[in-house]
Amino acid sequence: MTSNVLEVCAAVVLSGDRLLLATRRPGSHLAGSWEFPGGKREAGETSEQCIQRELEEELGLRLSSAHEVFTLRHEYPGKTIRLHFMHCLLREHQVPRPREGQFADWFTPDEMAALDLAPADRNAVQFLLDSAVIAVEDVNATELGALRDWLQSHRRPPLRLPEWIRSAIPTGNVLQSVQASLTQGALHTVCQSANCPNRAECWGHRTATFLILGNHCTRDCRFCAVPHGIPSPVESDEPSRVARSVQELGLRYAVVTCVTRDDLPDGGAAQMAATVHAIHALQGHPSVEVLCSDYAGNLESVDVVLGSLPEVFGHNVETVERLTPAVRNRADYRRSLAVLAHAAERGACVKSGLMLGLGETECEVRATLSNLRDSGVSLLTLGQYLSPSHAHWPVSRMVSPEEFSRWQTIAETEYHFQKATCGPLVRSSYRAEELMHAAQSR
Repeated sequence: MTSNVLEVCAAVVLSGDRLLLATRRPGSHLAGSWEFPGGKREAGETSEQCIQRELEEELGLRLSSAHEVFTLRHEYPGKTIRLHFMHCLLREHQVPRPREGQFADWFTPDEMAALDLAPADRNAVQFLLDSAVIAVEDVNATELGALRDWLQSHRRPPLRLPEWIRSAIPTGNVLQSVQASLTQGALHTVCQSANCPNRAECWGHRTATFLILGNHCTRDCRFCAVPHGIPSPVESDEPSRVARSVQELGLRYAVVTCVTRDDLPDGGAAQMAATVHAIHALQGHPSVEVLCSDYAGNLESVDVVLGSLPEVFGHNVETVERLTPAVRNRADYRRSLAVLAHAAERGACVKSGLMLGLGETECEVRATLSNLRDSGVSLLTLGQYLSPSHAHWPVSRMVSPEEFSRWQTIAETEYHFQKATCGPLVRSSYRAEELMHAAQSR
């Protein structure tokens, strides 16, 4: 059976060292995925007329010219898309104004390669960046060569790690004993799954951050090393196994985090609450800090976790508002603030954190600190972002220990966080017990 063939035009728009991308409309296939802006060619239209119309309707942009570069043939069930990539020049002094719930932004070649792109658009990026062999037609060699030259000239060389970001590799009896307890309990830790640089120090102090609800996340954030994939079924005995490991390791303070489980009606909140209850029931009543997902904004799920009375309720905003759509898959900055504010209103000790080095500005960091304090957050962590692989979001810069020290002073004196821990190797659960006690003493 012959599939339908749809003619679609996509705009390649450059500005300095950045290229314009937009998200798909809410309600459409792969909604939220990034793509080259454009749309379906109407009857009687040329590709140039189509892209002129689509960019004006979709983003309020007017073009001075458009030239076809190549056509990509992409197969979908029941239809074939012929995607005409057009090198477009904007008229001067225009700003994209996305409509119908979309986002639009400018990205460097490195950032673009790390985005959650729609399949056909990802194929096009690979073709442009690496000359990947895909089904292309009608190649304009001159335009294609110019685009490839631009992409290569604006790719950043990899950053060298400064001495202050290097950490020891965990070895010896401590590593073996912690690993043995985790293996026996069939447990995961974020220390391993997220390649945390502080494993040597934390495991040396007989502490670990437990990762519940499996080792595969339903989201695919561009900064995170935890694998994305089909999650495993919820294990009813997992809370008791975590508690047993806490007891075996002699922990006074346990941190429990989770993969995001958008596939579960409650997002996994009941499992988190059950784990807190199981640890609290141990002899000595260890303290528990939870680091939760946003539960897709379901505040009833947040209440389930709060009902288990964790000593600290944590949820990380991770980055500034502008970068959130590109970096945090299916997350929302304002929704995260609402979750934190809800926990604070319920009387919890609330903690959040973000990473530096993703491309944020100082003004944006200050705005984020202000938003967090306004949402009732009292404990803060700031750390250096390290890209887990070349496929993840690139590191924009390495932040010095002196700058982190300055941010700690700013957070505590200007924004009045009860306690902030800031440093190149700081992660959300780093020295978590010290952070809580310092806040209590103040």
